[in-house]
Formats: sequence, C-alpha cells, structure tokens
Amino acid sequence: MLLQPQQQDMNTLLHNMCAQILSLTTQLTKIQAAPAAEPTVEQKFNKKVEIVADPSTFKGDRAQFAEWWIKANWDMFADDFEIATAVLSRLKGPVAGRYTQVRLQECYTVGVWPTWDDLKVEIKKYFKPQAERDWARQQICSFKQGSMRTDDYITWFLALSIQGGLGNEHAVELLECNVNPHIAEQIYLQDIQSDNLALAAEEVQQHLPLSVAPARQLLGCLILVKIKIKT
Repeated sequence: MLLQPQQQDMNTLLHNMCAQILSLTTQLTKIQAAPAAEPTVEQKFNKKVEIVADPSTFKGDRAQFAEWWIKANWDMFADDFEIATAVLSRLKGPVAGRYTQVRLQECYTVGVWPTWDDLKVEIKKYFKPQAERDWARQQICSFKQGSMRTDDYITWFLALSIQGGLGNEHAVELLECNVNPHIAEQIYLQDIQSDNLALAAEEVQQHLPLSVAPARQLLGCLILVKIKIKT
C-alpha cells in the first residue's frame, strides 16, 4: 500500500529532526568530554591580579612609598611581561602616570620588557627621592617641639628642612610656629625675628632655658643650611 504524499513528507521531516538531534547530542558529548581550553595570557594575567593583594596606586608624590613598594614586590608572575605590566599599571597620577605611559609604549614598540630587578632599580630612581621629600615636608609641617629638648628639636627641624627642600621663608615660618610657645614669645617680644633659617635657629638656640646644645651636631646642621641657601 502506497503512502499518501502528505504522510511521506511528515515521515521525512521526523527523520531529519531525529538526525539533527543525534548530531547535536554527539557534539555536546564531545565538548563535555574535551579538556578545558588553555587560558590565554591575558586571562592568566587577570586571574593572578585578582588574587594578589592590591597595593593601591602610587601617584609619584606620596609619602607611603616604602609601604607601597613592599606590597608591590610581587612574586606570583611567570615572566618579565607579567610582572612589568602588573607593576606599571599601578603607577598613576600626573608624575607616575606619564612615566608609565612612556615606558609601556616603549616596551610594546621594542617588544622587550625589563626584568624585575631592573624595574625595581628604575622605579626607585624615579620616585623614591620625591617620596622622601614629600615625607619630610609632611613631617615638618606638624613637627611641634612639645616636651622635646630645644637643642634636639632644632637639630631634627633643620634635618627635615634640608631633606624636604623647603624654601627659606617657609621653613622660618614653620620654626616660629612650632617651637615652644615661651621661646617664640621671647623672640617676638625682643623683636629679633630673622628671615634666614640658620639665623632663626641660632636665635631659638640662644633662648634655651636649661639645656646646652650639642655643638658639633647643631653646627653641622647650620652649615648645611647655610650652604643650601647659598646654592
């Protein structure tokens, strides 16, 4: 008995659908049985960045350079490309950001990435002096004498002034504001304020109530201040 044309079309459609289902099932089985695809370099890098403690960003003008640098000494990366990219990507801001932009462009163009040891030396060269100056300036702005001996205070104040590279006028103003109020009052009443940091330090030293300055230590700081002013 011959099948009607409509019945033949239906049987053909069912046959084709079964074949497609079988094909899809076979493909799915192969995919599930296959080993996981090897992650790309970018995926590996991003995964490692996720599990490394974030040292935040260093903007080239922070006093927390030492703390940032310790956290940034990562050892979880496989090669120079990974470690250099990870560290340089954290350098941001007006100073560090420009350095990063130029350095990354140079590396991509040449195709050569600095070793970890070379990169550490390079970053220290560019940013550590600036960070130390910023730290000294922050310290000296809030460095009040309090109960500290006057001779010790002057010695530390002059050292911070030199390290911070403060201008003469600004340093004198900070010294007069932060020294013992009784000494500042005596200098003001006697009208012997000086615009020169070395002379201002000597004036404060002359008003020591009980202590005697350690001559060599104080003299050395005063000489450094005078040399700095002349240059």
